[in-house]
Amino acid sequence: MDINIEQCRQNDKIKDVISKSSLPIKHIKLMLRISDVIYINAINYNVSIEDGIVSILLISSKPENQKGSFNTISLTNVLYRIKDMEKENKDVKTKCVIIEGMLQVLININRG
Repeated sequence: MDINIEQCRQNDKIKDVISKSSLPIKHIKLMLRISDVIYINAINYNVSIEDGIVSILLISSKPENQKGSFNTISLTNVLYRIKDMEKENKDVKTKCVIIEGMLQVLININRG
């Protein structure tokens, strides 16, 4: 997966990608909350959205910025938030995949 450096540098770029997606408002709000949790926990990440599947690529923890290197507490906080989102929203299914040492979180949104 390509890493968009501009997205990594500016959380507003990611929020723009999420806000302009074709997802229903409910799911845009959920994705913006996840985005905030990732940002607050100082993780570099990218987002892409295609056909109801949100792909969040967790790249590294700040300030080290070494691809594939994460602060355990930060990563745990993010994964707990994603788990809670899936648990509270039956139309959301998640899956995690390791790609070149980075963690890709795939969020499948069932539009009914």
